Amino acid sequence: MIVVGIILVLIILVILFTLQLISKHAAADKLLVFYKEKRTQAKLISKTEDKIEFSIDVPYDNKSRDEGIFLDAFVRIYLPDEQYNGALMRGRVNHPAAPRTDDYFEARLVPPGEKGNLTVTFEVTPRNSKKTAEEALLGIPDVEFALYVERRGRMELFHNKENILLTREELQKLLK
Repeated sequence: MIVVGIILVLIILVILFTLQLISKHAAADKLLVFYKEKRTQAKLISKTEDKIEFSIDVPYDNKSRDEGIFLDAFVRIYLPDEQYNGALMRGRVNHPAAPRTDDYFEARLVPPGEKGNLTVTFEVTPRNSKKTAEEALLGIPDVEFALYVERRGRMELFHNKENILLTREELQKLLK
Protein backbone atom coordinates (compact mmCIF):
# COMPACT_ATOMS: atom_id res chain seq x y z
CA MET A 1 0.00 0.00 0.00
CA ILE A 2 2.84 2.40 0.81
CA VAL A 3 4.52 1.57 -2.53
CA VAL A 4 1.30 2.39 -4.42
CA GLY A 5 1.04 5.70 -2.53
CA ILE A 6 4.65 6.60 -3.37
CA ILE A 7 4.09 5.76 -7.05
CA LEU A 8 0.94 7.91 -7.14
CA VAL A 9 2.77 10.83 -5.52
CA LEU A 10 5.61 10.48 -8.05
CA ILE A 11 3.14 10.39 -10.96
CA ILE A 12 1.43 13.53 -9.65
CA LEU A 13 4.79 15.28 -9.25
CA VAL A 14 5.80 14.37 -12.82
CA ILE A 15 2.47 15.68 -14.15
CA LEU A 16 2.79 18.94 -12.20
CA PHE A 17 6.38 19.42 -13.38
CA THR A 18 5.36 18.81 -17.00
CA LEU A 19 2.46 21.27 -16.78
CA GLN A 20 4.73 23.89 -15.22
CA LEU A 21 7.28 23.41 -18.01
CA ILE A 22 4.59 23.75 -20.70
CA SER A 23 3.27 26.90 -19.03
CA LYS A 24 6.77 28.39 -18.87
CA HIS A 25 7.39 27.77 -22.58
CA ALA A 26 3.99 29.21 -23.53
CA ALA A 27 4.76 32.37 -21.54
CA ALA A 28 8.18 32.69 -23.23
CA ASP A 29 6.51 32.74 -26.67
CA LYS A 30 4.63 35.89 -25.64
CA LEU A 31 7.89 37.72 -24.90
CA LEU A 32 8.62 38.45 -28.56
CA VAL A 33 6.75 41.74 -28.91
CA PHE A 34 6.10 44.32 -31.61
CA TYR A 35 6.02 48.06 -30.92
CA LYS A 36 3.64 49.48 -33.51
CA GLU A 37 3.49 52.78 -31.61
CA LYS A 38 7.25 53.19 -32.22
CA ARG A 39 7.07 52.59 -35.95
CA THR A 40 8.93 54.99 -38.20
CA GLN A 41 7.22 57.61 -40.32
CA ALA A 42 6.74 56.73 -43.97
CA LYS A 43 9.94 57.14 -46.03
CA LEU A 44 9.87 57.66 -49.78
CA ILE A 45 11.82 55.02 -51.71
CA SER A 46 10.99 55.98 -55.28
CA LYS A 47 8.52 58.05 -57.26
CA THR A 48 7.62 57.83 -60.95
CA GLU A 49 4.54 58.81 -62.92
CA ASP A 50 3.26 55.24 -62.59
CA LYS A 51 4.24 54.26 -59.06
CA ILE A 52 5.18 55.64 -55.65
CA GLU A 53 7.03 53.32 -53.31
CA PHE A 54 7.53 54.01 -49.58
CA SER A 55 8.23 52.07 -46.41
CA ILE A 56 7.95 52.04 -42.63
CA ASP A 57 9.85 50.04 -40.02
CA VAL A 58 8.04 48.29 -37.15
CA PRO A 59 10.38 47.43 -34.24
CA TYR A 60 10.31 44.17 -32.30
CA ASP A 61 12.13 42.78 -29.28
CA ASN A 62 12.64 39.14 -28.31
CA LYS A 63 12.67 39.53 -24.53
CA SER A 64 12.66 35.78 -24.10
CA ARG A 65 15.62 33.59 -23.27
CA ASP A 66 14.40 31.28 -26.04
CA GLU A 67 14.82 31.48 -29.78
CA GLY A 68 11.75 32.35 -31.82
CA ILE A 69 10.96 31.90 -35.51
CA PHE A 70 9.29 34.27 -37.97
CA LEU A 71 7.76 31.82 -40.44
CA ASP A 72 5.77 34.25 -42.55
CA ALA A 73 4.75 37.89 -42.59
CA PHE A 74 2.36 39.81 -44.79
CA VAL A 75 0.15 42.89 -44.76
CA ARG A 76 -3.54 43.36 -45.38
CA ILE A 77 -4.39 46.88 -46.49
CA TYR A 78 -7.86 48.15 -45.62
CA LEU A 79 -8.60 50.50 -48.52
CA PRO A 80 -11.82 49.30 -50.19
CA ASP A 81 -13.16 50.90 -53.37
CA GLU A 82 -16.06 52.31 -51.35
CA GLN A 83 -13.56 54.38 -49.38
CA TYR A 84 -11.26 55.36 -52.26
CA ASN A 85 -10.95 53.84 -55.73
CA GLY A 86 -8.33 56.14 -57.25
CA ALA A 87 -5.33 54.04 -56.24
CA LEU A 88 -4.23 50.48 -55.86
CA MET A 89 -2.13 50.08 -52.73
CA ARG A 90 -0.07 46.93 -52.23
CA GLY A 91 2.34 45.99 -49.48
CA ARG A 92 4.98 43.44 -48.56
CA VAL A 93 7.03 42.67 -45.45
CA ASN A 94 10.74 41.95 -45.20
CA HIS A 95 13.40 41.69 -42.58
CA PRO A 96 16.31 44.07 -43.34
CA ALA A 97 18.68 41.07 -43.22
CA ALA A 98 16.80 39.44 -46.12
CA PRO A 99 15.27 42.14 -48.36
CA ARG A 100 13.26 40.94 -51.34
CA THR A 101 11.32 42.59 -54.14
CA ASP A 102 8.70 39.86 -54.52
CA ASP A 103 5.90 39.07 -52.06
CA TYR A 104 7.85 36.24 -50.43
CA PHE A 105 8.87 36.55 -46.78
CA GLU A 106 12.04 34.69 -45.94
CA ALA A 107 11.59 32.83 -42.65
CA ARG A 108 14.21 33.56 -40.03
CA LEU A 109 15.30 32.63 -36.55
CA VAL A 110 15.00 35.31 -33.89
CA PRO A 111 17.74 34.80 -31.29
CA PRO A 112 17.02 35.51 -27.62
CA GLY A 113 17.42 39.20 -26.81
CA GLU A 114 17.35 40.32 -30.45
CA LYS A 115 15.96 43.78 -31.12
CA GLY A 116 15.21 44.58 -34.72
CA ASN A 117 12.49 45.66 -37.08
CA LEU A 118 10.39 44.43 -39.95
CA THR A 119 10.18 46.70 -42.97
CA VAL A 120 6.78 47.14 -44.60
CA THR A 121 7.07 48.45 -48.16
CA PHE A 122 4.07 49.91 -49.99
CA GLU A 123 3.41 50.63 -53.66
CA VAL A 124 0.73 53.06 -54.82
CA THR A 125 -0.36 52.99 -58.47
CA PRO A 126 -3.12 55.08 -60.05
CA ARG A 127 -6.36 53.58 -61.24
CA ASN A 128 -9.77 54.62 -62.54
CA SER A 129 -9.77 58.40 -63.16
CA LYS A 130 -6.36 59.15 -61.61
CA LYS A 131 -3.62 59.77 -64.19
CA THR A 132 -0.43 59.75 -62.08
CA ALA A 133 0.74 58.03 -58.92
CA GLU A 134 1.12 61.44 -57.25
CA GLU A 135 -2.49 62.35 -58.05
CA ALA A 136 -3.60 58.95 -56.73
CA LEU A 137 -1.64 59.35 -53.48
CA LEU A 138 -3.01 62.85 -52.87
CA GLY A 139 -6.53 61.44 -52.74
CA ILE A 140 -5.87 58.57 -50.32
CA PRO A 141 -7.60 59.05 -46.95
CA ASP A 142 -6.28 57.70 -43.65
CA VAL A 143 -5.69 54.02 -44.27
CA GLU A 144 -5.23 51.20 -41.82
CA PHE A 145 -3.30 48.04 -42.52
CA ALA A 146 -2.78 44.85 -40.57
CA LEU A 147 0.70 43.44 -40.15
CA TYR A 148 0.46 39.67 -39.74
CA VAL A 149 3.47 37.75 -38.47
CA GLU A 150 3.17 33.97 -38.28
CA ARG A 151 5.46 32.67 -35.57
CA ARG A 152 6.57 29.64 -33.74
CA GLY A 153 8.38 29.40 -30.45
CA ARG A 154 8.37 26.43 -28.11
CA MET A 155 4.64 25.91 -28.51
CA GLU A 156 2.18 25.63 -31.40
CA LEU A 157 2.12 27.97 -34.38
CA PHE A 158 0.46 31.33 -33.74
CA HIS A 159 0.38 34.80 -35.27
CA ASN A 160 0.51 38.42 -34.26
CA LYS A 161 -1.83 40.90 -35.89
CA GLU A 162 -0.92 44.54 -35.43
CA ASN A 163 -3.28 47.16 -36.89
CA ILE A 164 -1.34 50.26 -37.92
CA LEU A 165 -2.68 53.56 -39.23
CA LEU A 166 -1.13 55.59 -42.05
CA THR A 167 -2.62 59.07 -41.93
CA ARG A 168 -3.45 61.12 -44.99
CA GLU A 169 -1.06 63.85 -43.80
CA GLU A 170 1.79 61.36 -43.42
CA LEU A 171 1.21 60.06 -46.96
CA GLN A 172 1.03 63.56 -48.44
CA LYS A 173 4.36 64.49 -46.79
CA LEU A 174 5.97 61.90 -49.07
CA LEU A 175 5.37 64.25 -52.00
CA LYS A 176 7.13 67.29 -50.51
